[in-house]
Amino acid sequence: MITKIAHTAMKVTDMERAVAFYCGEVGFRKAFELPDAQGNPWIVYLKICDGAFLELFYGGEKDRDPAYASDRVGYHHWCVSVGDLTPFAAKAFEKGWIGSPEPQLGKDGNRSIWIHDPDGNALELVQYAPGSPQMQSNQGPYEYGREGLTGIAHVAFTVSDMEQALAFYREKLGFALIESLKDEEGKPWLNYLRVADGTYLELFYGGRDRVEEKDSSAGFMHMCLECGDIQETVEALRGKGAPIDVEPKQGGDKNWQAWTHDPDGNKIELMKISPESPQAKA
Repeated sequence: MITKIAHTAMKVTDMERAVAFYCGEVGFRKAFELPDAQGNPWIVYLKICDGAFLELFYGGEKDRDPAYASDRVGYHHWCVSVGDLTPFAAKAFEKGWIGSPEPQLGKDGNRSIWIHDPDGNALELVQYAPGSPQMQSNQGPYEYGREGLTGIAHVAFTVSDMEQALAFYREKLGFALIESLKDEEGKPWLNYLRVADGTYLELFYGGRDRVEEKDSSAGFMHMCLECGDIQETVEALRGKGAPIDVEPKQGGDKNWQAWTHDPDGNKIELMKISPESPQAKA
């Protein structure tokens, strides 16, 4: 049913600064904009690579700290995959964003760096290693060493009940559990789920507090999963007991979409890309 993470979406406090960061500094490309029903500025789409986008919404208010916290339920961070991380790390070091020009080596065997956007949202850049659990879970070949940005690597959430979260993402959405990691004290820390080759979901233990968010709150809004047939996907999820918050409908971008949410209330968009949509044309 699910083919990949199509986009993540954030509400920003200053669109000009956000676009300058993601395009001028990170290397995304401004693809197109969509107005709302009244013709006012609404969404700016930034292209990461073919088929992967970041949605930036106008009108965010800085009424909460968007930076991740180990005990806060919900969005933790998002990650973009890079063919060769070395030039990105050198640039981030020169700008003072990271303390060393050498990327960190994670417990999963991948190299990564962490930076923050103007609103404080954490962005991880990762270079996959052939022997990592993520790459070992691939069902097809993966091209290494490509230049530039290659996709949305993962989105991460801290969950309040890992058993419920795994049941939702594995049994209802069909993601496969590929690796469980422990922290330095040997306690359960992180579960990796495969969405598709090169695209994953990270679920962290320990969520206790949930900050209530308003529609105007700056920061993470939703995760979007691309699917092949929107009607079949929705009926399959409904049959497995997943909540369907919004039935399939055609959006302003001409794509078909529906909405669900996970046990912690994180919003998930399901999308069938239309050949006539601006995403496809981009």
